[in-house]
Amino acid sequence: MGRRIPLLVAILGLAAAACSSSSDGAVTYTDPAKLSQVSLPASWHLYNYDQLQQLPSLPFVETFQGQNYPAVSSVAFDGAPVADVDNVTGSVATAAYPVGSMSVRTVGDFERDLLSRATLSQIVVPYYAYTDPNEHVKEDFSFGDGWDGVKRLVSFVDDTNQLGVAYILSVTDSEEKRVFSVVVGCSRQCFVDNQAQIEEVIGSWLVNKRS
Repeated sequence: MGRRIPLLVAILGLAAAACSSSSDGAVTYTDPAKLSQVSLPASWHLYNYDQLQQLPSLPFVETFQGQNYPAVSSVAFDGAPVADVDNVTGSVATAAYPVGSMSVRTVGDFERDLLSRATLSQIVVPYYAYTDPNEHVKEDFSFGDGWDGVKRLVSFVDDTNQLGVAYILSVTDSEEKRVFSVVVGCSRQCFVDNQAQIEEVIGSWLVNKRS
């Protein structure tokens, strides 16, 4: 697995929630294909690929500029009080608890020519399509050895007219045949209340560079 990358404290002009820390421990999940892993607070819930395939569409798997990047591996998770896979299907902007996903997606020969920094974020959260998109953190991100991508902390007003916040890390493999992504987001107030845990989840993400 690749090395961990430290994250910046979220800006957003929010309260000092980042000074708090999670106290309920963490559980590390590796996807069945052993392509990536993430650590979640023990109180959060994980939904595997089989569960997600029962939904009308996979959460946080979007098209961009008319191109599709099919998921070969995907898990979703939330910090809701009660586990329910439907928790990850609603609007990020109205979520009162963190929701997120870790996914691996294929890149076809044609799509490879269209890959860009924008693609890597928009196929996770299409915030360009929403009202008032803001990129509070906009940086390149790398695990090294050609595993490069983007780090984004974004806010946006979606179709619910509510303000959502999402943290996204997304990279391609060295041959640009796959996109590896992790995202966690929720409503603005939820992000303020759970910022420390969200950053810990994002910071725990690893990819298997030997896959």
